[in-house]
This record gives sequence, structure tokens and C-alpha cells, in this order.
Amino acid sequence: MVRNSTRTVLAGIGAGGVLVASATALVLTAGAPADAAATTSTAYGVSASGVDPVGATPSVSSSGAVKTASGSASGKAGTFSASGITVKAGAGMAEATVSSLTVGGKSIGRASATCKNGVVSYNSPPAMKTDKLEVIPGGGGAAAVVRIYGAGGKAVETITVAVVKCGTGTPPPTSQPPTGKPTQQPPTGQPTQPPGGKPTHQPSGKPTQQPPTSTHRPGSTPDKPAPLPVPRDGHHPVTG
Repeated sequence: MVRNSTRTVLAGIGAGGVLVASATALVLTAGAPADAAATTSTAYGVSASGVDPVGATPSVSSSGAVKTASGSASGKAGTFSASGITVKAGAGMAEATVSSLTVGGKSIGRASATCKNGVVSYNSPPAMKTDKLEVIPGGGGAAAVVRIYGAGGKAVETITVAVVKCGTGTPPPTSQPPTGKPTQQPPTGQPTQPPGGKPTHQPSGKPTQQPPTSTHRPGSTPDKPAPLPVPRDGHHPVTG
């Protein structure tokens, strides 16, 4: 089962991603902001140090507008893999989520951390410890720290999961409010036919079809052909 915890622990992550907690760690209840001045907020998915190092991936930082990133990460030597990573950071807030984490071939599960005005809450996998693997639940801004042990019980790989940090503040809105002016301008042209008037467009050409040249008019009697000459004795018909 996954243990959900909402708390803030004043602890730090030392070099190499190893969780370093004070012996007098102060636990704050949810809703009670830590003494955090306005500062740049940061969030990243995973990082690893040791035999298979990996830088903070993916990561974002912002002291104003909210920035986001997503992706996955894994060690080149195959020590771990993390998928479904989303991170977000802006003034007074930061979030980091790792949907699935596998370390040394064992599924660790989901881990997430959220920071709001200096208050950090965690959704951490359950604590566990074997000869080869250890899972430390949320603290110091990280939702979990996972260690791989080698010969002699020495940690050879440390993986820090879902890390956030934020101060106080409020991110600006992501979009600007409308100005109240329409974006569509009225048409600049004049209508071709004004209301109640005549069309302003006149045809510029003349019809190419000419009227028939025949003199016959509709309703008149058609012209009859001239009669042929009748030959008579002693006379030749005129042919030309």
C-alpha cells in the first residue's frame, strides 16, 4: 500500500541526492506555511548519484509564471527507470509527480510532492529495507529516496524522487483578460446596390450578337421566288 502523508520537514538533500535530516527535525501541520521568503520555485522528477548517475530530469524553475515539463528517465546501466513524470513550478508553488518507478528490477510505485507557499506535502511509497534495497519516504522536499546496496552493505546508488522547493507568492495569470474591443472590423467597401436605389455597376461591354440582316419582319408575308421564264417560238430565253 502507498502511504499518503501531508507534512513539512525542515531537512535537506545533501550532495549526491542523499537525504540529510536534522536530529531536531521540525514537523509542521498542513496549512501552516514554513518561514519561506519569496524565492525561485523548482521541481524535478528524478536524479541519481553513484555507479549510474543521472542529472535532475525533467526539471523546471520559475519565480513568476508557471512553467511545466514532462518526460521519463532511466539509468544507462539499467539500475532504475521512471516514467510518467510531470513537473510544474511558479511563484509560491511547485509540483512533481513520478507515476511509475522501478529500481533494481523491483517496482517502487508512484511518488509525488507538492509545495504551496513554503508548505510541502508528499504522496510517498511505503518504507522498506532489504540487504539490497531501501526506500525512505518523503522528507526534505523529496517524495522518496531509494538506495541500492552492494557488497559489504555499502550504498552504490542513490535515487532521489519527485523533488520540489518553493517560497511565497502567487503566479500571474497565464492569459490576459479581453480588452473589450471587437477584433472584427466593419467592411470598408460600399454595397454594389444601395437600399432603394439602382445598381451602381453598369455593364461596360456591348452584346457581341448582331441582329439578323434579313429584311423579313415577323408577321409579314414571306417573299416568293420569281417565276421561271417560259420559252416561246422564235425567241430564246434570256440567260444572262
